Amino acid sequence: MAATNVASRTSMFLAPSQTSGKAQAAGLQDWTDGSLRSFSLRKNSVTASKAQTVQKKARGPLVVKAVVPKNLVDVTTIDEQKFEALVLRRVVFNHDDWKKHKSSGRYFRHMKSIFTSKVIGALGPAVSVMTGIAAGVVGWNELVTMGALPEWAPVLHMSNLPYTLTAPALSFLLVFRTNASYGRFDEARKMWGLMLNRTRDITRQALSYMARDEHTYEYPKRAQFIRHLQAFPLAYKHHFLQEGSLEEDLRQFTTLSDEEIAGILAATHRPNYVLLVMSECMRSCHMDPIYRVAMEANFATFADDIGGSERLFKTPIPLSYTRLTSRFLVLYHMFLPFALWDPLGWLTIPVTATCAAIFFCIEEVGVLIENPFPILALDVIAQSARTNAAELVSLHEGICNLVAKDT
Repeated sequence: MAATNVASRTSMFLAPSQTSGKAQAAGLQDWTDGSLRSFSLRKNSVTASKAQTVQKKARGPLVVKAVVPKNLVDVTTIDEQKFEALVLRRVVFNHDDWKKHKSSGRYFRHMKSIFTSKVIGALGPAVSVMTGIAAGVVGWNELVTMGALPEWAPVLHMSNLPYTLTAPALSFLLVFRTNASYGRFDEARKMWGLMLNRTRDITRQALSYMARDEHTYEYPKRAQFIRHLQAFPLAYKHHFLQEGSLEEDLRQFTTLSDEEIAGILAATHRPNYVLLVMSECMRSCHMDPIYRVAMEANFATFADDIGGSERLFKTPIPLSYTRLTSRFLVLYHMFLPFALWDPLGWLTIPVTATCAAIFFCIEEVGVLIENPFPILALDVIAQSARTNAAELVSLHEGICNLVAKDT
């Protein structure tokens, strides 16, 4: 009889996709496939609308306006491919991943993937332009040396002293850029980790402290509270990511009613709406004030996490610093071939290309992690919050019966 009660009460909270490990995996795969299909449609529509123009207007480190093959300067397509790679590489490490990560063969593995890296591929336009400038300088100087140009044509070269003086400044700019970006990435991960911890704690509190109805001896408000608690990570995630559908996720991964889903979707700030519903559920249970204070502390943490995430999302690293680093980086490599000609000759071309690839790659990594939300595995964290809550619900009544038996 006790087992029947546990099963009946558990079914109030658990979504169909949460009743088995295989169903969970299938649901997560469906969500991933849906996100990539939505992403693919956006990519195709953007590419089609941009197909008639070569000149691109971009607020990035470099605006390419050269008459070169379209596939070289199709910055929109390159950026979309880079974003797609970030989506596919959102991972949460396990023991095997850490072993592979620390493996002595990681150098060969990393070099093997260098030509398939979307991040490195995104540097194609900038590095190609810098390499083209180097090739132009080398070609001009060779023609001057061969006497193929008029006598007044000068050799394009300069002292390397300016580069000796300015190289530390460029290094400082890049180091500060990447450190500041990583600080934002680390802060975002900590906030999402804290959210996961608080959902576990507030689920435990709700199961232990929220009383049953005086007339029906059921827990309707507690059930509604848990349903919205499982919806909170989804609303939180979609508040910062433009991929997938919140409505589809709510229907697939929660047991919210149509009316409850409609209420969430109608709200402008959906995470706040979910927190308000949970707060009202708690208030209507007439809890002991001491327990309510403990649960309110978790609500305050949720609100702080949302506010902190909004701060990171809406406030980038000062744009003046980003522009300064970008301009310095471009000018540094534009004039680098002039300083390399005298000591290197034809080697100026590959050396310029290599230097540009290295320095632009460092700056690119800083830009990518500046907005951490598309990189973090938010879907995995949200799924952990939901499944942890569901597990506590399924175990609670059995634990209550066990404790009552011992007393």
